[in-house]
Amino acid sequence: MLSISAGSLNIQLDRKGMVTGLTDTTTGNRYESAKQIISLLQVVVGGRMEMPAQADYETASGIVTFKFPQCGAAVEVLAEDKGLYATFEVLRIDGDVDAVIWGPYVTTVSGSIGESVGVVHNGTFAVGLQVLNMKTVGGWPIELERMEFVQQTYSHDGIPDPDSKLPSDNKFEYDVCAAWPTVGGSMLQAFARNRTKVARRPVWNLPDVEVAPLTGDDAQIVGTKIALFGCAVDQVLSTIEAIELGEGLPHPLIEGVWGKTSPAANQSYLITDFSEATMADAVQFTKMAGLSYVYHPDPFGQWGHFTLKPSSFPNGDEGLKACVELAEREGVHVGVHTLSNFTTLNDPYVTPVPDERLQMAGKAQLIAAIGIEENEIEVSDPAPFTANLFRRSAKIGSELIEYDAVTGSAPWKLIGVRRGVNGTVAAEHEAGAEIGRLWDHAYDVFFPNIELQDEYSRRIAELFSTTGLKQISFDGLEGLYATGHEAYGVNRFVKMCYDGWGDEVINDASIVVSNYSWHVFTRFNWGEPWGAATREGQLEWRLSNQRYFARNFIPPMLGWFLVRSASDRFEATAPDEIEWVLSKAAGFGSGFALVADTAVLRRNGNIETLLGAVREWEKARRAGAFTPEQRERLREPKGDWHLEPVDEDRWNLYPVHISKPLVCDPAELQPGQPGGADWTYFNKYADQSLKFVLRVNPSYGNEDALVKRPTLYTSGVYMTFDAEIKPNQYLVCEGGRTGLIYDQNWNLLQTVQASADAPVIRSGGQTVSFSCKFEGDPKPSVSVKIFAWGDPEKVEAKDEVVGATPV
Repeated sequence: MLSISAGSLNIQLDRKGMVTGLTDTTTGNRYESAKQIISLLQVVVGGRMEMPAQADYETASGIVTFKFPQCGAAVEVLAEDKGLYATFEVLRIDGDVDAVIWGPYVTTVSGSIGESVGVVHNGTFAVGLQVLNMKTVGGWPIELERMEFVQQTYSHDGIPDPDSKLPSDNKFEYDVCAAWPTVGGSMLQAFARNRTKVARRPVWNLPDVEVAPLTGDDAQIVGTKIALFGCAVDQVLSTIEAIELGEGLPHPLIEGVWGKTSPAANQSYLITDFSEATMADAVQFTKMAGLSYVYHPDPFGQWGHFTLKPSSFPNGDEGLKACVELAEREGVHVGVHTLSNFTTLNDPYVTPVPDERLQMAGKAQLIAAIGIEENEIEVSDPAPFTANLFRRSAKIGSELIEYDAVTGSAPWKLIGVRRGVNGTVAAEHEAGAEIGRLWDHAYDVFFPNIELQDEYSRRIAELFSTTGLKQISFDGLEGLYATGHEAYGVNRFVKMCYDGWGDEVINDASIVVSNYSWHVFTRFNWGEPWGAATREGQLEWRLSNQRYFARNFIPPMLGWFLVRSASDRFEATAPDEIEWVLSKAAGFGSGFALVADTAVLRRNGNIETLLGAVREWEKARRAGAFTPEQRERLREPKGDWHLEPVDEDRWNLYPVHISKPLVCDPAELQPGQPGGADWTYFNKYADQSLKFVLRVNPSYGNEDALVKRPTLYTSGVYMTFDAEIKPNQYLVCEGGRTGLIYDQNWNLLQTVQASADAPVIRSGGQTVSFSCKFEGDPKPSVSVKIFAWGDPEKVEAKDEVVGATPV
């Protein structure tokens, strides 16, 4: 029996190399599975997994030799106690092995299962696995069958995740997860491949692809290394930090503090399309919102070489550098968005001479020579050209072609061929010449192979180091899977960027989070605003993300939210919408991104109000001003709140109820009936003056219509505004006698006085009556939203700023 200490976890191996004990040394509680006994590691040969039959331990050296008689292999592993954790490293392999699998280590720990961070805990005790180099991948070889006890989904058979009220928290497929739930517990796993040989396996969305070999140390299994540990839950991050520092893993800092615990890690930011000409304005809007980062969503005219758009940055990298320097003088950092290895068709890697290192989904040979006119091309193998991709693009020498289809039987021909596409030159090609199917994507891009993607990493790192950029989002990291080297390709790309730019760069990624890259990534800001109202856009996704962040010890973010100008589909963003976003962010302790083009920021008349709300809410959130009980209520999706500053470090927090739109439509009135409506309204709070927002809605697009003398009546008081309000305009009353008339983008047009002070809306149910004179044909309709505020709650900054990650 071999006993290894890994922090507060004692790991026992028997003489066959099986993990027979996982014991919390502080309590004596045991967490190994009695049903599934798994070895410390397995080998894979020819698609078959084998556990060791014998494990010999040398006390003096700490080397365990695992013997695999069926395949004739032996693997030497160095086991070392590092105090807070233990490491296991493959030193030598005798025999021809395709892969080594660490585990899976099956535990009875349940409660929180961090599929990316590789940590599981029950609220008290945590067990973790960390890969210690790029070639070691947290997850499972995709081509292998799962072991019989492995659940098919993260939420098995509709049973809610251990740390969720919902059965919908599955974020990733099993093969990319370092931790996974089991019935009654959890499992931890990692693997490393022999990448020196050509292989065939499923790659991304294709079932059977030839994967090119690699050279160098990362291609060898020898050197694969993991850390295992056990500790109290509140020590997880400090233990992982010790592993990073002790094992030479990436250890990024944000404002001088480790990124996973830095209060600055999940700060919010403004996304806007700044340019050399508009940078000063972008910086001022950022400061108006009390934010420290401004971020460009689409700065590049090409992906691949990442050349900046000349229309925005006529001076190229130097122009962007000048923008960064301007912002830094004002205390604002600058970031840019990329699509990682997505390669646009206008990039020099593609045209006019395509690079030899563009990634192929498969290759064949020409059966016969072709001239420059042929529009049918016979190939030796149809499989690469029938693969379910997008553009049907192929490369022959320096020529790109596109084709419509492949014949259904031999002789296999590409038909409907267009020659010399995308600026390349049609040429003659000899029989036997190689033709490769380019790996493309619906974004109208190609992908590089793993060697070419290194140039992309170097370019990104160079851009950051020379211009002073401080934030990036690696969108589209899934494109790195096209290389065939799964998470290793991701690890390599991200680590090269990190090595080139240094510590103080906030970075996040699309939905690819390998166990190794977890150490580089600062956070993940998932949730997009496109095509949906602010309160509806991917709401469930955003909320489930918070659970993912918590169980993976990631600083929480709420996603992107759009500040809109008025359009045919949506109204311009109103203050109550922004405060809804801000209240959810405060509730979850999450940062977010506010997205607004420069034109929108200039067009919206209420932009100072909107950004002022951002400034106050974010100041209070980052000061830890909200109590746990308040944060719980702020998280409620249907809840609305208003925050008002009292002084520098104190605020009043008001619960707000906003009625559904109360509509008066003249088309629904009987002939001769006066224009009006009676609405029932229930005020859940104390008696208070009526507050409302009235909007005039055009009928059939008639913007020449209007309403006159809008009147509201309740509690025995008539409140009449002697004014005209046109379609798409607003009348706002905040409880006094004054009315404010705004255009559709909240620019103030007129201030008007009512005939009386706003009537009182009583606590409880009542009728609110409305009347006006409708003019025009067709006549417009009117919608009114009533706002009621509850009693204010005190909110006060704490002595210390809270950290980024709730546990």
